[in-house]
Amino acid sequence: MRQTIRFGRVAGIPIGAHWSVLVVAVLITYTLATAVLPELVVGVSAAMALLAALVGAAIFLASIIAHELGHALAARREGVATESITLWMLGGVASLRDESPTPGAALRISLAGPAVSIVLAVGAVATAIAGAMLGWVPEALVAVAAWLAMINAMLAVFNLVPALPLDGGRILQALLWRRSGDDIAATITAAAVGRLAGFALIAGGAFQLVTGYGNGLWTMALGWFIASAAAAERR
Repeated sequence: MRQTIRFGRVAGIPIGAHWSVLVVAVLITYTLATAVLPELVVGVSAAMALLAALVGAAIFLASIIAHELGHALAARREGVATESITLWMLGGVASLRDESPTPGAALRISLAGPAVSIVLAVGAVATAIAGAMLGWVPEALVAVAAWLAMINAMLAVFNLVPALPLDGGRILQALLWRRSGDDIAATITAAAVGRLAGFALIAGGAFQLVTGYGNGLWTMALGWFIASAAAAERR
């Protein structure tokens, strides 16, 4: 995934984004400002809702960068360099320069991202509670903090699904590698599970389109990405 927007470096790692992330930023801002916040905060003004939505979208994208930084810094501790971190429409990618040297290293690198997301979720919950108790924080921002807690928790849980290229798939691959001693066979098995998960999401998205329940196109796009990336891992 090539970077078309450069943000700079964090811990020496180039951080940037593909242009498609702008689509996500706009969608999140619009959804927060027009649907989520008006429902959570009675009587919120359009200006305050938009401001809080912009803050929420920015912190959400920063949360994805933090998730990928978790992988990158864990990889550095294992002697694996990271070329870059790139945001795009369906999340973030930490491009590691080399493969993990051992199954234990692969496991620790894979767990680092979800661990960061869980910490961020707990921090957002604490922020929402403190903001509500103190009373001087605008209610819309408290609602955004609660939303960020939920979204980071969901990010952690979804990434732990045992299907390549998700973190859970890499955890599965590391465990299979440790058990069998064969990293290639472990990758092939984890990739097969990833393809099945991707096809299941595509089928679920098609069902959503037919029934009108949920965002079927988004689910199908996510499924296509997982199935395609799993096939690439297998190759």
